[in-house]
Amino acid sequence: MDTNWLADFLVLSKRGNFSQAADERNITQSAFSRRIKALETWLGTELFDRSSYPVSLTPEGEIFHASAQNVLRELELNRVEFQRRNSATTPDIRLAASTSLALSFVPEWLHQIKQGCGSFSVSIDSYDFYEMVELLGDRKMDLLVLYFKPEVPAFFEHQEFDSIKLGDDTMHLCTAVDAKGRPAFDVDKPPSTGLEYIGYGQTGYFSKVEDLLFSSMTAQDPDFVCTSQSGTCEFMKRLAHLDQKMLWLPACSAYEDVQAGRLALAGEGRYDTNLEIWVFKKRDAPSPLVQKIWSHLKSNPCTGHLENYRLS
Repeated sequence: MDTNWLADFLVLSKRGNFSQAADERNITQSAFSRRIKALETWLGTELFDRSSYPVSLTPEGEIFHASAQNVLRELELNRVEFQRRNSATTPDIRLAASTSLALSFVPEWLHQIKQGCGSFSVSIDSYDFYEMVELLGDRKMDLLVLYFKPEVPAFFEHQEFDSIKLGDDTMHLCTAVDAKGRPAFDVDKPPSTGLEYIGYGQTGYFSKVEDLLFSSMTAQDPDFVCTSQSGTCEFMKRLAHLDQKMLWLPACSAYEDVQAGRLALAGEGRYDTNLEIWVFKKRDAPSPLVQKIWSHLKSNPCTGHLENYRLS
């Protein structure tokens, strides 16, 4: 079996469209379809119900989904670990962060830390939320920077990890803008078909935050209709812009696009929610540098630049 088949399977299960999935995998649709069929032949069962649109997983496909994710995750973790072991220049600090924080918040944060603790080398990686928690627990990461919401469990064992709250952010409801730069959706005048939005994949932490948002809505609120899902804010922003949809984004991720007029805030804050940014480490982390950085962060979280991302 070709491991590319597993990646193809996961992309198609996410997109529900052969053409879009083939584009994401950078192969022709016919070649993509052959690889999906080859995987089904290898397993001896159909994984997708092709009679519906978008295509959906069969019961067997649902069962296989978790296995495919686990296999690729373990392969990737092994690859990263072997590369780290064989590298002639192992970084002083191994840090993991959610993609949105790694692209916006973390670089300036690290710069501020180095001003107080001296220079050090660092590797920055981003994985699924729960994978990063597992990596930290297995000592394959030194620090973990994540969004957190107290009402949404994060599955951290308090006796195993230390944590410091770094600051606050806001998850905003945003809308794409039309060709004239006007918001594509008005939540006070929703179309009869509902407000179409790009949602977060069900394996990610932000999907639980979305669930919390929806649970607080009433019958007077408009209907929100999920048309696509992803766990990556950058992909979601691009898709929302192209397909004219809505989405929820943390301010750190939304700021540049709102300022540039590619997205607009929606709902006047009624559908926004507060987020916190935390850093975690293994409680008994042996690295003197990690301990030095941790002591520094206790008195100086190094997050003054968060004010630069305020949108409301």
